[in-house]
Amino acid sequence: MKRSIGLILTASILLSGCSSAATDTETECVTEEGISSQADTEVSSSETEVSIPETEPSEIEPSDTSKKESHYKYDPHPYIPLLLEDVPEDYWISFHNLSDALRAGEATFECSSQEAYEWATDPVVLGQLMPAACTKITGESNDGTTPYENGLGRIYYQMPPEDFVQREKDFEAMVEDILNGYLEDDDSEFEIALKLYDYMESNYVYNYDFNEYLDDGFTYYAMMNHTGQCIDFAGVYSFLLTQAGVEAISVGCNNIDMAHEWVYLVIDGKGYYSDPTWSLYEYGSLPLYYFLMTEERRVDSGCTVDDLTSPLLPEYWLERSALRLSASDEDLCFPGGSFLDHIDEADRTVYYSIYDDETLELVY
Repeated sequence: MKRSIGLILTASILLSGCSSAATDTETECVTEEGISSQADTEVSSSETEVSIPETEPSEIEPSDTSKKESHYKYDPHPYIPLLLEDVPEDYWISFHNLSDALRAGEATFECSSQEAYEWATDPVVLGQLMPAACTKITGESNDGTTPYENGLGRIYYQMPPEDFVQREKDFEAMVEDILNGYLEDDDSEFEIALKLYDYMESNYVYNYDFNEYLDDGFTYYAMMNHTGQCIDFAGVYSFLLTQAGVEAISVGCNNIDMAHEWVYLVIDGKGYYSDPTWSLYEYGSLPLYYFLMTEERRVDSGCTVDDLTSPLLPEYWLERSALRLSASDEDLCFPGGSFLDHIDEADRTVYYSIYDDETLELVY
């Protein structure tokens, strides 16, 4: 069944309740008495709008793209093999057709089935895979026409199609600037993940004002304004990882005891959890404890992993899917209190310190 934007906003309110100032050994996520409707949700007096301050300089220097040809190009056909059992190949092909049609401002696209149409036009799927389209197109008819029939899906624009095409072009150019500014052609999956994690810490601040997001889609708004909450940061990080060729999805715990969202990613065939929200410290150096985590560390930090959700799954909940996540490898995990000093990419070594103490090494 197609998920409505109302459901997404409601779930997002719950998932976005995490504080931006955690210790290295525990998170401070807001608990909820179940999922309330948007109308019933009130922002507490302690949650005020946060202005966007000047960001601290990055420990990983962005590349000087003015001196070389851009190497990363926006990929309009994202694909995540991890989800193949739940999101079959024809769904992905249908989404790629939709992406091509949207980039050209067209009104229809080839689609394999009603189910594929509903997944491809789902606002959550769009927010994760084509953020500029979230809330700006819909698969629900507004003119009496049938949304899907005979292998053809209709696109219902919520803004003039020519304006959407320009919006998408501008967004794609921004994504390419980010990737080309932080990544190199020969970066390994580990280096891509770390550099984009550093990008998150260096460019984003936490924002408690949820209502700003409602008209623009969460990932898109966060990327355009460099601010957001846990659901937004997970969406941004997983989107950029996918664009850079690293398999990644947003996941979250969404129950009465805990509400938070982060990222599951695959590095050299091994799964890890990574939490970009907890990269947003104000110590002037990149914290590494939450960068690549095992399942055990994720649980110890206060987030359950036995009842997870993932926005790209057709039925949202992992327990209703074939997807089973594994994160047990400790080779790339950093101790508590670890902060990045620098990377020696030639020697494949990360140098880090624990609370400004002696410098340690991790060979990847």
